[in-house]
Amino acid sequence: MPQPASPISTLYRIEARPDGVALVLAGDWGASAQLPTTQRIVAEVLGARTHDAAPVVIDGTELASAHPRVAAVVYGVNEQLRTRAVDVHYEGLPESVHALVTLARPAQAEERTPARTHWLNRLGKRGGRRVASVADTAELIGNAFAATPKLAVGKAQARWVDFMALIRETGAASLPVVTVVNLLIGAVLGFVGAVQLATFGAGLYLADLVGIAVAREMAAIMTAFIMAGRIGATFAAHLATMEANEEIDALRMIGVSPFEFLVLPRLTALTLMMPLLFLYAAALGIGGGMIVADVVLNTSPASFLGRLQDAVAMRHFVIGFIKAVCFGVLIALASCYLGMRAGRNAAEVGRAATRTVVVSIIGIIVIDAIFALCTNALGV
Repeated sequence: MPQPASPISTLYRIEARPDGVALVLAGDWGASAQLPTTQRIVAEVLGARTHDAAPVVIDGTELASAHPRVAAVVYGVNEQLRTRAVDVHYEGLPESVHALVTLARPAQAEERTPARTHWLNRLGKRGGRRVASVADTAELIGNAFAATPKLAVGKAQARWVDFMALIRETGAASLPVVTVVNLLIGAVLGFVGAVQLATFGAGLYLADLVGIAVAREMAAIMTAFIMAGRIGATFAAHLATMEANEEIDALRMIGVSPFEFLVLPRLTALTLMMPLLFLYAAALGIGGGMIVADVVLNTSPASFLGRLQDAVAMRHFVIGFIKAVCFGVLIALASCYLGMRAGRNAAEVGRAATRTVVVSIIGIIVIDAIFALCTNALGV
């Protein structure tokens, strides 16, 4: 038997059904001057329940209009009943009302915090991601080998104006910071070496220390660190922003290869500029050591350069030159890879730049260690 309607309104009634209690909404809620409160409706619904496990059905089949007031009342009743662990179901609600209620209702706790999967599943997923990352890296390197000849003959999908701008950014624009850092590094090496060698009366051999250290190690490594922080982070942030704005997808849609248009010019520009910057940095580092030798040990520049010519063989510069090329390739590939695979939001842009710097620095140290082992084994 239907329960008596609320005395203050005829917009709803409570019915006892075999499977529970029904809140039947009726009439035109938009035209009514007085509306029932959700607290009163909930009290009547709870009073009509015969047992605690009985669900509540909100029935909207008799509504005359889908007014937003209905959605507000349904949402309020729904939330108050759920806080009392009462199951709520909908029946016959207008589509617009149901959509508003669904939009307003927050996600359930089980949806926000899914159950923790087994550790073997997590291990398998992590291993799968690592394998996919290795495959993507191999694909990127393969594309670099395949597309570089196309750029050399002018058949790649890249613009020369962009390439020249990248040459300027990675080369001339990087000279000030490269100058300051390498000049000071050479001076520091010279000062430390001068203090130690002066105790043995071997100040003339400062040219050996500074020349070999700068040509073989410090010029290439310090320049690579500078380029990783300055150019690598810039490349990664730029490409991550393009990925977030779907510009890379747009290139694919119009038939332009993102690798040839975006990655290849950056890879080529940085690979060409790194060895040139290394030679410039080596000259500055040696110059810094020569200045310290003149000031601290009173060694004339002519004597310093004469000893440098005898002590530092060309092979040391060749090793540093090859390292610089490898460092340039590493920084360019790491920045482009991480930038193009960043997430599509603003936070991922910063993360891509940070990851690029970290990966590049670690890679530079690893490559330098490999070179040290190989040159030691070969006796170079």
